[in-house]
Amino acid sequence: MEKQYGGGEKPPLSNFNEAQKKAVCHRDGPCMVLAGPGSGKTAVITGRLEWMIRNLQIRPEEILVITFTKYAVKEMKERFWERMGTRNYPVTFGTFHGIYYGMLRQIYHMTPDQILTEEEQKTMIEASVADVERENHRRPAEKDVLLMIGKVKNNGGFAGISDDPEDRQLYHAYEKRKKEAGRIDFDDMLLLCYQLFCSRPDILKKWQERYSYILIDEFQDSSRIQYEIVKLLAGKKRNLFVVGDDDQSIYGFRGATPGIMRRFQEDFPGSSIVRLSINYRSSQFIVEASDRVIQKNRQRFSKELQAVHGQGRPVHVQEVKDMEQEADYVAAEVNKKLREGIPPEEIAIIFRTVQDASITITAFLNRGIPFFIKEKAFHLFEHFIAEDVKAYFRIAMGERSRSDFLRIMNRPNRYIGRSALEKERTDFEDLRRFYCDKDWMLDRIDEWEQDMKEISSMAPYAAFQYLLKKIGYQDFLKEQVNKLQTEETDFLEIVDELAQSMKRRKTMKEWLDFSQIYTDKLRQMEKEEKFTKGKAAFLTMHGAKGLEYRCVYIIEALEGTVPHRKAMADQEIEEERRLFYVAMTRAKEELTICYIKEKNGKEVHPSRFVQELFTRPRPHPEAR
Repeated sequence: MEKQYGGGEKPPLSNFNEAQKKAVCHRDGPCMVLAGPGSGKTAVITGRLEWMIRNLQIRPEEILVITFTKYAVKEMKERFWERMGTRNYPVTFGTFHGIYYGMLRQIYHMTPDQILTEEEQKTMIEASVADVERENHRRPAEKDVLLMIGKVKNNGGFAGISDDPEDRQLYHAYEKRKKEAGRIDFDDMLLLCYQLFCSRPDILKKWQERYSYILIDEFQDSSRIQYEIVKLLAGKKRNLFVVGDDDQSIYGFRGATPGIMRRFQEDFPGSSIVRLSINYRSSQFIVEASDRVIQKNRQRFSKELQAVHGQGRPVHVQEVKDMEQEADYVAAEVNKKLREGIPPEEIAIIFRTVQDASITITAFLNRGIPFFIKEKAFHLFEHFIAEDVKAYFRIAMGERSRSDFLRIMNRPNRYIGRSALEKERTDFEDLRRFYCDKDWMLDRIDEWEQDMKEISSMAPYAAFQYLLKKIGYQDFLKEQVNKLQTEETDFLEIVDELAQSMKRRKTMKEWLDFSQIYTDKLRQMEKEEKFTKGKAAFLTMHGAKGLEYRCVYIIEALEGTVPHRKAMADQEIEEERRLFYVAMTRAKEELTICYIKEKNGKEVHPSRFVQELFTRPRPHPEAR
């Protein structure tokens, strides 16, 4: 006998505002909910599920709810079960990839071991890059190739992604290897599902009959291929309920664009549009300041967000001299908050990339402030530049490890061969004996040894400057920039961060000990559970999405950092502005934005988004 649902006491609507009620009670047909930050979108989705089941008497087996991460799926389920008072309602919850994999598994009997692991995929990409390097004499970065391949698949093809013949060559080399191995990658599940539904209308019809109602959370993060599959599933019933915020579309690198929400209107003419404009998270000052920034974008739906809380404290913008002062300032402010009784877990430090946080992390370690890093930490002291410096310092201190000599003997190039160093404990005298018949080599070896004597009594910062300028390590790095086809700025930032880490260390040994303690601490933190009580959060702007904190500190708010120096096109700048907006809107009560005046020995300027905080908002005429 078929199980019956619905009936009983109708769900109360008194806890919803008028816009939320309209979304919750939507009956059939397409509906798009524009949900600003802190506007209660999860409550709306779970409230709508309850309304559908209890009031509209829709069978829960017919309902599919899609969101973007396993964590979000877990949270959505638990909120739904809490609302219903039981788990006995078989609504299907899942991520796009999880749902589509389930469909493919039923049709093709697919197993998990057919899907490449991250490590296996990385190995295949490395091999494909090596093939192209042999042919083109250029080595693209593996991480860029991985992003390109994912973006192509999420877009359903190369159109609008890349016209570069090398990109196509890399893509096809990778696809060939994968096919020969009889494997698929994570994003292949999207393409396979789309191809299946397009070629087998009978199979598509079965899934359309199973899921009569589809709800999508974080719709602005959908890629083109994900959306195309959803459109096929919705079919003629068109019962597609999407919730999102185009102002929080920040995943362009994997194929998502805010334009997906405008396309929804075009693909489903006459669809209902509901705007959730009340912010239940942030104070009025924070809402107004973030609004000032985001209104500069033109590719967006216009919104007028209102805060239910009071004005709160004004957004504070702090100018400091350099990264070290910025780190000291933020650490001192966080210490003050902790003394005032604010729990550490209510405090977040947000930045553009993990590398931007290295000096601030050091300040927290020095003061013993408990924290965690959500993303994989940037290991400053394991960068090849740091490893080179450590080898130089150890030799200057009198250590004679063969590995240290081998590492730096030609950084810069001294034309010393590996065969000159045979013993595990080696010395300059060994080099002189090997090159005893070559006066010009003896001069080079003597000069190197004299340089080591010169820096042996120096403080680490002074020794580092001597290494860069007098010994010629700076010129070596410039050669590496050309060889690796990277940007000089990437290396300059590492050099600057290493220099900052040395300023307060009196001896090379003190700095070497600190670098090891720092690295060990990060390694230990990576093994610990994230989001535990009693720890402040270090988050990238991408990683902060969906989270909220009483006190937020945005650091490194510089032009060239956010927006990133590589963001050139208008749409890239708009995405960077959305990223900054996401960071700002994580704050509930206090928001502090920091920028420095000097970096890499050069003057730097605050982000244009910081400047926009001080101008009156003028909505762009193209905003809808």
